[in-house]
Amino acid sequence: MDTELILTLQRGLIWDERVVGDLFLGGVGVGAFLFAFLLWRFAEERYLPLVKVAATIAPVSVAAGLGLLFWKLGNKLNVYQLILNVSPTSVMWWGAIIQGAFVALSALFAFRLLFPHVSLPRVLSASVAGVLGVPFAVAVGIYHGLLLAVLTSHPLWASGPMIVTSVLLFTITGVAASLLVYLLLRAFVRLEAGPSDVFAQGLKPVALVLIAAAALLLVTLFAWFVDLRFGPLPARLALQAMLSEYGVILAVFGIGFGLLVPIVVGILLLPRFGAGRTPPAGLVAIACLLLLAGGFTIRYAAVIGGQLPTPLSVMATLS
Repeated sequence: MDTELILTLQRGLIWDERVVGDLFLGGVGVGAFLFAFLLWRFAEERYLPLVKVAATIAPVSVAAGLGLLFWKLGNKLNVYQLILNVSPTSVMWWGAIIQGAFVALSALFAFRLLFPHVSLPRVLSASVAGVLGVPFAVAVGIYHGLLLAVLTSHPLWASGPMIVTSVLLFTITGVAASLLVYLLLRAFVRLEAGPSDVFAQGLKPVALVLIAAAALLLVTLFAWFVDLRFGPLPARLALQAMLSEYGVILAVFGIGFGLLVPIVVGILLLPRFGAGRTPPAGLVAIACLLLLAGGFTIRYAAVIGGQLPTPLSVMATLS
């Protein structure tokens, strides 16, 4: 009997916009959780409404991202095999375990903050959930960068700056999303009582962290570009292919409006954080929105652009 080999190939992108959404929402959730935990442990009690907002964003955002990833799967019923079939050498297996544990811990942390009077065992306290959730949050953030960096078949991803970019992105987008949602709720929904200058003093360090993280992300993106531009031929080809398709979008919306404009706005607003002065809430909200849009654009250009075929014109230019 003759043996016939049938090779089935997936048309289009292997990782589409749903994977971009998973990475973006996962980063937002991780950053929001770490922001909530640090404020809860070290900030004054008057920032508790902001802490609750950030803590609620964390499990919802990561779970929504996992929902997009689940939607991406071909056979949805096979997802249980990823959990049951232990595979310590698989990055995807570790990702499923770590993200699932993080969603559970962050959800418990948010629940205990929102409903502190509900009687639960001490082991289920906010302190326990928060302390255990921190390493899982950091692991998820690093995993999102590692998930791309380990795929050596895609030269655009297989570089050290990808992991650093992931860490910086979850820091920026998580804090920006928390501040933006809090400002919107304060404007349209009656939150718990708090001082009108909630951004005037205690959040000045947060503004400095956002500015520093955005500036460091610019440096990291430049290092990523240099690493690819002067690297081996496959890396140069991958960079040229990505820039030919998404270079303008990345430069204008990812770097220009997404990083440079918020940095400038943040520097201009820094004198308003303190001494009884309050920065315009609308301007802060716009800066946060731009940071979120910039973070998504960078994720999109990296993930989708990293899968583009190399144009023949580019190969002819570099040959």
